Amino acid sequence: MAEMDYERAAADRLEAVYLGVDVVAQRQFTLQKLSLKPDEHVLDIGSGPGFLAQSMAELVGPDGAVHGVDLSAEMIRRSVDRNAHNWVTYSQADATDLSVADQSYDVVVSTQVAEYVPDISAFCAEAFRVLRPGGRGLIMATDWNTITWHTDNSDRMQKVMDAFKSHCANSILPRTLAPVLRDAGFEIIAVSSYPIVNIGWDAGNYSCSSIPFIVGYIKTQISLPAAELDAWAAELKQLADDGRYYYATNRMIFEFRRPA
Repeated sequence: MAEMDYERAAADRLEAVYLGVDVVAQRQFTLQKLSLKPDEHVLDIGSGPGFLAQSMAELVGPDGAVHGVDLSAEMIRRSVDRNAHNWVTYSQADATDLSVADQSYDVVVSTQVAEYVPDISAFCAEAFRVLRPGGRGLIMATDWNTITWHTDNSDRMQKVMDAFKSHCANSILPRTLAPVLRDAGFEIIAVSSYPIVNIGWDAGNYSCSSIPFIVGYIKTQISLPAAELDAWAAELKQLADDGRYYYATNRMIFEFRRPA
């Protein structure tokens, strides 16, 4: 089973990605897609450091509620520490066993989490169970095989990308998610994409901030020599210095509804 290592150093690297300009913009895009209303009750599955949950709380207001669940005790601790609203709560739980009541939420959202869940059918079944009839949901996931990252050493780039695939349970989840959602009982409303493109080096760019995360993960797996990983990262910085940096990825967004 592929699992993310959420010890403190890894959590620090992950938070740096979440705070970058690209992911902040992605969060705003997600909020627009959700079109939350005051007094709605929202469940954030895989709430991570809690940034999306806090933003959703501003939209549903004190007459609504936001509950974030995450498998990581470290992420829950950080979310609770920064929580600014008494109508936002958090709990540690598995995405396939949410420990919340049936039909208790108007909205379910999960961004960049579903691909880390080994049993995606159970994940979707739980989302269906907790949504009220007529409730809606949004899942955002990446097909990690479609990342484009310019390099002068394509063999090394491929080795790094192949080694990184194991950081999630299903690196190509968007290709098969629609039928799983339908099997769970959902109606699919729309499927769209959110692109991230970087052509320069900035610590806030998604690709730049993810490099330490990628290197840190692969080093824990001992799947590539550290020197090779360091050379990979150094080449990307050099490409940026030379004005030849390029990175692109698409996050796929699945919007769905539980029939009334």
